[in-house]
Amino acid sequence: MKTTKNFYDEDYIPHRTPIKATGVNLNNPCEIYGYLMQNVYKQDAYCKKAAMLLFNHIKGRRSRIIVAGPPGSGKTLVAENIKKLWPKTIIVNAATLTKEGFVGENKVSTFLEQVKPSEDDYIIVFDEFDKLVAPSYSRGENVSASIQSEFLKLVEGDDVACGLKERRRYVSTANMSFIFCGSFAVMAKEMAEKNSVKTIGFLAEEHIENAFDKELTMDDIIEFGLIPEIASRCTDIINVRPLTLKDYEFLLTDHPASPLSKIEEEYQVKIKITKKQLKAIAKEAYESQLGVRYAASKLRRMVDSEIFSSFEKTGEDIAFISI
Repeated sequence: MKTTKNFYDEDYIPHRTPIKATGVNLNNPCEIYGYLMQNVYKQDAYCKKAAMLLFNHIKGRRSRIIVAGPPGSGKTLVAENIKKLWPKTIIVNAATLTKEGFVGENKVSTFLEQVKPSEDDYIIVFDEFDKLVAPSYSRGENVSASIQSEFLKLVEGDDVACGLKERRRYVSTANMSFIFCGSFAVMAKEMAEKNSVKTIGFLAEEHIENAFDKELTMDDIIEFGLIPEIASRCTDIINVRPLTLKDYEFLLTDHPASPLSKIEEEYQVKIKITKKQLKAIAKEAYESQLGVRYAASKLRRMVDSEIFSSFEKTGEDIAFISI
């Protein structure tokens, strides 16, 4: 009887084959969903909602959604795959944005400079949105609320000015859809601590709740700092779920969304990883709560080290790396 080989066996080559964006029928939300699920691990609800957002967007129906969940759970990865399907997608680090009149170049509308003239049907993804929403005070003013107020022009579909004076122009946001992504980890942790119960005595009871055990609601996000004017204009909030240790172990091996796939493509090498190394990296990513990004960074460092060693020993590049 033939024995099934595992990823850590010496003669086993993992089958990591992400679906290419080309060929996906964007007029069929089920095909978009299938593409996302093949290139993202779990997060079924988010992939389905993102598929409908893109489908509706192409049909001229604008959407605005909030995505909340722990770091490394796939929030940005879904957006990156949407961009592969719809190149007119702009991913913005919301944590770096400032309001008009404040010192700094990265104003709320700066990203609109990427919008091509006469093309306004963009999908805008604000990553790290919780960092912008969290109250931040300067000289008694809640700067966060002021910046969010400027967001209203964007989500309302107004003509918004962007660029410096010599190249200032107005961009219509009327046909744009928006995805607001953030971990909201501070709120999730506070909610977990509030809902945990620990008493002593004869009738003692203990209920320890972890961050993200309960899904965040729109009211929770408003309490955290999102102004109601933006919340009322968002059609939905999607909670992505934390990954388990076993999830990380599987994700790092055979799933098409494995960071190994991307690294193999970037470096043009085949990577062989031992069971021991895999479990160690998966455990570090899980316990650090830094997610898949941490695992990917760790793997890149290991690959770089092996490539350097190869040149040091033989003066040649290598096509197969065993970690």
